[in-house]
Amino acid sequence: MSNDIAPVSVRRQGRVLYVTLSRPALKNAINEDMITTLYRSLRDAAQDDSIGAVVLEGSGDAFCAGADIKNLALGAEHTRKYSTEVLLRVGAEAAMLLHEMPKPTIAMIRGPAMGGGLSLALACDFRLADSSASLGYAHTKIALSGDFAAAYFLSKWMGAGKAREFCLLNPVYGAQEAFASGLLSKVCDDAELESDVAKLATRLAEGPTNALACIKANLKNAQEMSCENYIAEEIKNFQRCRNSDEHREALKAFIEKREPNFPRQAQG
Repeated sequence: MSNDIAPVSVRRQGRVLYVTLSRPALKNAINEDMITTLYRSLRDAAQDDSIGAVVLEGSGDAFCAGADIKNLALGAEHTRKYSTEVLLRVGAEAAMLLHEMPKPTIAMIRGPAMGGGLSLALACDFRLADSSASLGYAHTKIALSGDFAAAYFLSKWMGAGKAREFCLLNPVYGAQEAFASGLLSKVCDDAELESDVAKLATRLAEGPTNALACIKANLKNAQEMSCENYIAEEIKNFQRCRNSDEHREALKAFIEKREPNFPRQAQG
């Protein structure tokens, strides 16, 4: 399937992989092909050592409007290859890849990020948006409870109390309100969103990949483990970094008063 008709397309800029949700006529609404293709693209990116950072974006004037509700209303399940339960699991696994893959992930948000689209954005390490961004839980509008770990991420970024309001009352936040609530990392000038994302992604991709992977693991462990168990894993990650070529190059660069030139795998 060619990229011009695929529901998800990918492109490389150096060590940064851009993953684009590509159903612009429907504001990148999620259907079976999109979520399964997205999962495969993220799985491959997570395993590719030549990729240092991943940017998730939407084509056209939207990030992702959530589920393709028209298909739901028409009962399109009978045309699917996979069951609803399987697709929910695939979508959740895509979100977890964004959250846990051993490299930084960034959501670049224009226009609506709703429902499952919001979940995918919240799974990323950073969320940068322009003034057109709007964020909403959306599921209550069609009497559903939520998918792709939405409530989990909302509770982490907003806090439990605000997350309850956001999910149960279903407000739509503009860019500034979303930033104030912890849902966005930065609101960029409209004309500078792409360049701001590119600068951040390049900075992360050119950084110490092994160390950043260990930092992401530490942050995940801090949310899920007891302090005692966390410390044991933190020490393992420190030792992994201490014995790495990255660390040796960083020390050498510090002594020589220059920027480090981190060792890389050959790009595919």
